[in-house]
Amino acid sequence: MRNAGKIMIVAAAATALAACSPSLEEPTDLQPGEQPTHTPAPVSVSASASASESHAAGHAMECTAADLTVDTAGEQPRVQIPRDCAAPTTVLTRDLAEGSGAGAEPGDTVDVNLQVVAWSNGEVGQNTFAQERPVSVRLGEPQDIEGLTEGLTGIMQGGSKVFVLPPDLGYAEQSGNPLAGETLVVVAEAVRVTTGS
Repeated sequence: MRNAGKIMIVAAAATALAACSPSLEEPTDLQPGEQPTHTPAPVSVSASASASESHAAGHAMECTAADLTVDTAGEQPRVQIPRDCAAPTTVLTRDLAEGSGAGAEPGDTVDVNLQVVAWSNGEVGQNTFAQERPVSVRLGEPQDIEGLTEGLTGIMQGGSKVFVLPPDLGYAEQSGNPLAGETLVVVAEAVRVTTGS
């Protein structure tokens, strides 16, 4: 009898717990027999913005030197500036052809062909390739383009490179040059490197 009483109490407790347990069904205002209609929950889709949208919003990653396309097969270099990344804010350099001899250092003079292109619109500001008249640049001395020494350092005779200069290392604002204040892409080919004395 005692066992039967204990079994009854356990059964009653189990029934009470079952009654208190939350139902897997949600409460409803439907009358018995009515069929519910399914309404899907709202879905939030986060699509990544296109590169141009990111650039416009100021969120684009900065370009690297490898993002630039430079074709040197013709008489003059052709530069393709990417539009899916932001203009670099630091000096970037990339060798296009190695050349021979020692790399140019501050104090050395480099006779160089230059093509200077505006990052924003591809406008060519200077092109000595077209005239086949290289300019002579003494590295470490003031130049029209302030970052020329930094960009040309390390170039070897017969070698070529592309480098990007942010606006503060391009043409000075007071120079009156149409590309003043621009990020510049410079393609350089060293015709001769003369060691400084």
